[in-house]
Amino acid sequence: MFENIIGQAEAIRRLSQDIKDGQLPGSLLFDGPPLSAKLSGALELARVSSCDDGAAWNCDCPQCAKHRALTHSDLLLLGPKTSRAELAIAVDMLDQAPTPASRYFFIRAVRKVCKRFDPELYGNEEARLAKIQPLLRIVMEGLEYCLPGNGDGRLAATEARKLLTTCEKLHDQIPASTPVFQVRSIEHQARQGAWHRRRLIVIEHADSMMDAARNALLKILEEPPEQTTFVLTTSRRQAIIPTILSRLRPYRFVQRDAAAARQVLVRVFRIDQREPDLALDTSIGDYFAQHRGGAMETVTLQARRFLLAVLAERHDDGLVLDGQPLAAMRDSHQPAAAVMAGILKETANFGGSVDAMSWLFPAFLEEGGRLLADWLRDSRSPGLLRFAERFAACSRDSLMRYTAYNLNPAALGEWLLASLSDTNPAS
Repeated sequence: MFENIIGQAEAIRRLSQDIKDGQLPGSLLFDGPPLSAKLSGALELARVSSCDDGAAWNCDCPQCAKHRALTHSDLLLLGPKTSRAELAIAVDMLDQAPTPASRYFFIRAVRKVCKRFDPELYGNEEARLAKIQPLLRIVMEGLEYCLPGNGDGRLAATEARKLLTTCEKLHDQIPASTPVFQVRSIEHQARQGAWHRRRLIVIEHADSMMDAARNALLKILEEPPEQTTFVLTTSRRQAIIPTILSRLRPYRFVQRDAAAARQVLVRVFRIDQREPDLALDTSIGDYFAQHRGGAMETVTLQARRFLLAVLAERHDDGLVLDGQPLAAMRDSHQPAAAVMAGILKETANFGGSVDAMSWLFPAFLEEGGRLLADWLRDSRSPGLLRFAERFAACSRDSLMRYTAYNLNPAALGEWLLASLSDTNPAS
């Protein structure tokens, strides 16, 4: 078991020992940097918890078969998700080599998105699924052609390519933070008991929850049902409130070294067969970045311009990037307001009300957070850490206003700028 989790020896050793000793708690925290296999570890734990025959990686019992295809009724998955790059990689893998392994990779990538719209998560709020159901039907019907053993591999690859746009539309409907009604729904589901052996509920990016959702979750974690395991994942442990942290057993997932990253790229993404010329030192993050497409590269550059402009205007001597005080960069950048105005012009106000462009503003916020995380790994600047924490809070608030209240993304961009400004007393 856990053979698919590469480069996380200590976390897997502790998990395996706790399972063997019968000491696995009902509430766990998988904490670590992005792309460190936290979700993969949680999904493998779900399979291991349900297996009828020893939980070997190649077990062919009915429970393991359902978990490999992410169709098991005892798995619930919720929380924000960033899947565009993974979906693009999955389609490319299937297109270049439509093997059973690449079929499963594509199916799992898609169902990681679709699982967030399970009716069990919506309880009395099923009306919220009305405009999502047609997209789900298209995806579910198309996935039938992609299952291993169902038809020709080329047909599966063609169908996957056709499904990509619909999957991206579904992806953009995932709530920006776990809604309180979903937390109440999982409490109800958890108390119903497991369908088979044990129910596992995964809450990704638990740090992004708003106060109402946090408080509702706290009530469940105080008295977790016997047949249910909760796994919370985060890349920002410090953003989870202490009362929740105190009820979770932490398992730390580390940044993988170059050798482990290469092993992941070869074993999981088959780059030795598909992309043999890929540089040996390519990180998993770099590999994902290469599959975001030209539009995403533009968003990344826009987010970088915006952050540098805002940082350069702040009167904070503790702000350092690449060894250079950002105050010294003030004259080398446009005013932050002018940069934001330029971005709004380039993106037509972050897509305005055009549904096909609704991903732009969330992607801009996501890239800003990713860039800051990258900069922090290379910098010990306390000022940069303070700014990153401020950006994370403002970004979460902006995304909630955008997805929950359908506010104008251009106005939210300007609000973000004002919130991060040195003149704002809250910053």
